[in-house]
Amino acid sequence: MSSRSELEEIPSENELEEKTENLHVSLKNIKAMEGVIGYILRNSKSASVDIKDPSKIIDYAILSSTVLDSGQCMTDAFELGRVNNIVLEGGNIKVLSLTIGDNRISVFMNKKVDHNAIFKDLRLK
Repeated sequence: MSSRSELEEIPSENELEEKTENLHVSLKNIKAMEGVIGYILRNSKSASVDIKDPSKIIDYAILSSTVLDSGQCMTDAFELGRVNNIVLEGGNIKVLSLTIGDNRISVFMNKKVDHNAIFKDLRLK
């Protein structure tokens, strides 16, 4: 059986920081799109929150954490394998949540925004 290091090269600290910075830039551009409410980007070392309505930061943080954790639980329980992203849609708002490397990302938007375009943009980084 091969170890992880034999299968894939572990990125250096500088490469991880560069990837996180690229995600920050992409998320700032995404937040400027019409209908996007904001985003949360977090990893083991830091978190970045940019929400248009600061009074809702805690609500969105709880939603983000719950979506990602629940998605992981369902994935494990039903042996779904690797999940690319999770979209939770409510009455007026939806959230796109995904993990890229060590980064957990949630983008909040109104229902009319194309979450597939946002997903594709983030996956290219």
